[in-house]
Amino acid sequence: MSTSEHAAEREAVDRLYQLAREGKTGGGEYLRLDQLIYGGLIRTYGREADDSRHATAA
Repeated sequence: MSTSEHAAEREAVDRLYQLAREGKTGGGEYLRLDQLIYGGLIRTYGREADDSRHATAA
């Protein structure tokens, strides 16, 4: 991963947390960032993370 990719991911995580702190979790920006970050976690750690997320939500 390049330095610029790492910086972009860090900015996305920071923005996601900012939106969550402000209670703005229903908008398109929050959902897009959530999907982006979650997709990165799946690529890094595999589908097991996906299974546990759905189990927690149920």
